[in-house]
Amino acid sequence: MKKKILIIGSFFIAFSAIAIKVVDGIIERLGLEHKFAQGNIVSNLVGSFSSGPMETYEDAGGFAGDQPSSFKLPYVPKLKLSTILSGDKSAAATELCEYVKKYINSEEFMTQYYAQRENAMPLTANGTSLSTLKGNKIVHQKNINNYKTDTKYVAEQQKELDETQKKIDALVEAAKKPFPGKANWEKRYPLDPSGLVKKRLQEYLQLAATVDFNAVLAAPDKYNVKKFVNLAFEKKPHKWKAIYRAGKEVNDVVTAFVKEWLKGEIISSTKTKMAENTSSVPASNVATNPTTNESVKATNSKAQESVTATKTNSSTTDSTKTKKSLLNKVKGKIGF
Repeated sequence: MKKKILIIGSFFIAFSAIAIKVVDGIIERLGLEHKFAQGNIVSNLVGSFSSGPMETYEDAGGFAGDQPSSFKLPYVPKLKLSTILSGDKSAAATELCEYVKKYINSEEFMTQYYAQRENAMPLTANGTSLSTLKGNKIVHQKNINNYKTDTKYVAEQQKELDETQKKIDALVEAAKKPFPGKANWEKRYPLDPSGLVKKRLQEYLQLAATVDFNAVLAAPDKYNVKKFVNLAFEKKPHKWKAIYRAGKEVNDVVTAFVKEWLKGEIISSTKTKMAENTSSVPASNVATNPTTNESVKATNSKAQESVTATKTNSSTTDSTKTKKSLLNKVKGKIGF
């Protein structure tokens, strides 16, 4: 076993493997990107890294899953990690815990969680998810706004938009009724994520209490991999091993923080907004239980904005070519 993820492993476990990013730029020092880290928070929280609808037979999992498909640790370059480890690990652990709690209580977390929840819904319009349909609708509307003088093209886009809206309405209505896989989907992605976060915190405490930090590792084998002398530990789940790698010093800090967090409100009704510099500022209240068809408007808008942005500055001489190219892209995205 290699110690390449010493601190990281523990914290991912602490909050169902909730990613790395703390105040004062430790994410940069670890060589990770903000979006990547926050994406890992949600994916590890729900125990799924899938980008599409859940299979109707897919189980929601118990302990947030323990296989590579449901539990992942980010790779951190050895040099960057060693720099962090040579400093105050307890302080870094405290910073990380505080950041994770702030992020869980932010608008950004709620937006990303509901976006992933909606995308994972195992109910589609001939294979197209609800979130994809909403994204397509935004693309069509932007194309209409950008090419108002091209009446033929606008009419085509308006027709596509209307058809997409009908599919959205039908899917939203169908989602109110029972459908295959709905129970597992709602179990993995509860409407109120606070219960899920609380469950992951409790699971961490239960698992960490079973870790033997005095376990001895054998000398590296021919592949330079260290294994436990006690072979029974080799059969332990990935999360158990991640906690072990993090070490007792780090996990003592995390355990104390988690216990304190569990004493109060898990997710506040008043959300914060994560600033560009990773600090957080008060923001207006964000509903904890948005309806399915309203939960990810902001996310979809941002995600699709770049599709047509580069088209608005095209010259008059090649406008026809640009519009045809854009139309083809739109058709391709929709699936025609």
